[in-house]
Order: sequence, then C-alpha cells, then structure tokens
Amino acid sequence: MILMRRSFHLLLLLGLMPLCSHRAVANATAWVNTEVNGVSYLPLENLRSFYKFTPMQRPARSKARVLVGNKDVKLEFGPALRELTIGGTRCMLTHPLMDDAKGDFLISRVDMVKLIDPILRPTYIQGRRAVKTVVIDPGHGGHDAGTQTSWVREADCTQLVATKLRDELLRRMPELKVQFTHEQNQYRSEQQRVDQISQAEAPIFISLHVNSGRSDVKGVETYTAAPAAPGEQPRPGNVHDTANTALAYALQTALVRGTEAEDGGCRRARYSLLNSVNCPAAMVEMGYATHEEEGKNLATAEYQTKLAQSLAEGICNYMRMADPATRLAYVEIPKVEEPPTPVKADIPAKKAAPARKAAPRHGKAKPQSKRSAPKKAAPAPRKKNPPAQRKNTRRRR
Repeated sequence: MILMRRSFHLLLLLGLMPLCSHRAVANATAWVNTEVNGVSYLPLENLRSFYKFTPMQRPARSKARVLVGNKDVKLEFGPALRELTIGGTRCMLTHPLMDDAKGDFLISRVDMVKLIDPILRPTYIQGRRAVKTVVIDPGHGGHDAGTQTSWVREADCTQLVATKLRDELLRRMPELKVQFTHEQNQYRSEQQRVDQISQAEAPIFISLHVNSGRSDVKGVETYTAAPAAPGEQPRPGNVHDTANTALAYALQTALVRGTEAEDGGCRRARYSLLNSVNCPAAMVEMGYATHEEEGKNLATAEYQTKLAQSLAEGICNYMRMADPATRLAYVEIPKVEEPPTPVKADIPAKKAAPARKAAPRHGKAKPQSKRSAPKKAAPAPRKKNPPAQRKNTRRRR
C-alpha cells in the first residue's frame, strides 16, 4: 500500500486528504464526552489519536497553548482560547478550548466535526458533488454603496473584483457557468439573490465585501454560516456546514498566500444571507477600507487583480476536492508483469587497436609522470658568508 498525494499550487487543503484512512477510523480510541455549560466536549487526546498525530514541542517564540501534528500538517491551538491554526491558516473555534480537572485540554465536538475534520479530510464530506456554477455576489450596489472612505468605495471595488474573478475563472475553466447576482452596480434584495441561487445548477456562492473597523485593523477574512446551537433549529445554510468550512479554508488559504495580506482567519457568523443559501457558501471580506494602506491597495487595479486570481485559485482547489471523482486515499500498487528474459544477440568482436609506434631514438623523450619521476636531490646547505671585517679607519701616525 502506498500513500498517493496530489499537490495543488498555493493550497495545503488537498494535501491533507490522506492523513486519516479507514484504518485510522477503525483503530481510533473510544471517544469520551464531557458536557460543559451544555456544550459537548472531547479530550484533545482523542483528536490526536484519531488522526495519528504526535505531540509537538512548542517553539520558544510560539504563543500556542498546545501543538499536535505530523510531517504533513500542524495544528496550533492558541494563543486565544478560540484560535486554531491549521497548516498555517487561522481558524476561529465556535467554542473556546477548555481543560478538565486533570489539566488536559478539551475541544468541542462541533468544532471537531464541522471545522477540523472537513479541513483534514474534505473528501469524506457527505453529499459532495461536482460544482457546475459559481454565483458571485458583488456586495452592495445601487443606492447601497456599503463602506466608503477617502480611499475606496465598497460597491465599486466588489464589482471590479467580481468582473476580474469571472474572467479568470472562465480562462481556467471555459465550461464553467459563472453568474452575477447583479450587473453594473445594481441593487438586488437578499430574497432575489437567494431565489437566483436556488435556480442555479450545482452552485457554490461567493459574496464579496470590503470591511471596516478601527484604523489599525487590517487583513482578509472569510465567513461561513455558524452551526446551529444546541436545541436550535438548523437553518438552510447549516445543511452544508462541512462543505462551507472546506470552501472557506480553500479561499482563505489562497487569499493570504496570493495577496500576502494579514490572515484574519476563517470565521463563523449568523449573517442572514449565509443562513438562507442552500448550497456551499462563503462571504469574503477582502480587506479593511478604514486602514490607510489596505484601503489604498483595494482601490488599485493591480491589487484587485491579485484578489481575483487568489479567489479563482481557491475556488478551483475546492472544486477539485468537491468532485466525487477525486479520490486521494490508500490504494493498491498495480502489479506489473516482469519483462521477458533478454535474448543474447550475436555481436561481432571488436578489432584490436593497433599497437603504438615506438618513439624514435633521437626523438624527444616522453616526460615522466609525477609518480615515476625521480625525486630531486635536496640542495646542499648554503654556507654562510663570514662576517665582514671592520674597516680600519684609523689614520697612520
């Protein structure tokens, strides 16, 4: 048995698929549930054992509370109790990391099932299907301009990036269907957008926005619908919780690496639009218009092109993963028949090379090699000259 991997540019997502095979599932230790404030928690040791991870030594400068992983991927919990970094990409936990009476760490079951597992094993997502349509939603439009600063206007920026993204997707995949929720900076209600998505063929939904906040805050963030709380009725967007996570992780990883922007992380929120969409969906905050450097970048065509190319990369990586034809798992090595015994061919013997002619007696002697050359006799020690006699300068009387 061998482990077959496929490496996709700028993304660790598909490289993580084979980390847990069916054998790891069968050999997993018994899960131990602990309820804390109505939330089901699992020991972090269960996660480590299930994925065959090993405890890792924390680097001196690391602020992580605990590290687990292997040669392919590393999970860093902390420094904040809700912060988790998987393969270099930040993710925010739904519930904070806890510790039990023994001091061992606990992680919520919902984060284990709907955040960590879809990232480590995306091909195990139930109901995954090949994507045929990408619906792009340029945030705001018409009378709704969104965030406005002296550097950038949100509605204009999202429309320009959406257009570049459509062109990039069609360049890579001409057969793909790409739709806009509105054209030429028009306003459409939330219900109109939801209705359009419901009529699309095998879609995913990407909503583009520009963020606002304090003047010192910057970075890209990707949001998905928050999982239903215990005892809460799931919403249409919760049907694809695991697929939403895989899509958001693919987009966030590609954005951070493609634009070199600060990693704001994969996050969950109860946005009405994400709750209402019945397909894998994510909302991308492409940067903060209220940050001077980032706001100026968002207004330039060069940075908008970087955003579009990075988003296209993330979408393509998710599409490869979502396609049921994609299988990255343990597979049998195909048997190869041994080649037949080679037949010995009759090859005529080579003629002997003619002997070299002896050098003429009065010819120039062949120089001897360094090894065979006789050693030169050491020169006789040089006699020192006797000291010069002092000249008599006395005058005769």
